[in-house]
Amino acid sequence: MKLLFLVRHAKSSWEDPTLDDHDRPLSDRGRKNAPEMVGRLNAWRTGPQVILSSSALRAFKTAEYFADGLESHPRLEVCPALYTDSAKGLLKVIKAVPPQIEYLMVICHNPAINELVNQLGLRTDNVPTCGVVVFGLEVDSWQAVCQKQVGAIYFDYPKRKNHT
Repeated sequence: MKLLFLVRHAKSSWEDPTLDDHDRPLSDRGRKNAPEMVGRLNAWRTGPQVILSSSALRAFKTAEYFADGLESHPRLEVCPALYTDSAKGLLKVIKAVPPQIEYLMVICHNPAINELVNQLGLRTDNVPTCGVVVFGLEVDSWQAVCQKQVGAIYFDYPKRKNHT
């Protein structure tokens, strides 16, 4: 079984309205929430082998927290194609992952995350910033990702109560 970890980047800062969207950094809350979510995911005991991150600064900085803190010691790769608002774009990246990768984390943006999470069968209005959704996939290849073979097995986010 493959595991797909979908993570929405941590809260970004809007302090400098002149910054291009791609260059927005994390806010203080984002820098607090990311390590908290890493700790929660470490308690779950299964982590990704590879993290694919959007090239946007806020996503990459979130990815660094996960790459540096997860006990699975995942390899971090920047993937500019993940700077998208399209679930179709996310799926294209995921389907291109080599089959020997069993546990994959993708860190990117809304509305693409929400759209993909809903397509994969977890009905939610919003994956909050720094939210983590894990799907189990009964497939041998990422090419075969489809709704019939997917099950949501974990959903957590910073403001969620009773997360343990």
